[in-house]
Amino acid sequence: MDAKLIVARLKQANYKYSEGKTIKELLRQLPLSEQISIRNGLIGEKTKADNSDIIDVINDIINVLGSNR
Repeated sequence: MDAKLIVARLKQANYKYSEGKTIKELLRQLPLSEQISIRNGLIGEKTKADNSDIIDVINDIINVLGSNR
């Protein structure tokens, strides 16, 4: 899973926050190095997002991944 795929899933989801919760659970199962890589990619993708709900969910995912260290 990479940052672009996560953003695409969020854009397609009807319920962005529920999808974000599912994504967070999946990301927690990944190795720490991969979590860090995805987190860094999401930081870059966040600036390209044009929907405030998506930005909020991305920020939440970034915060969760940042607290796992």
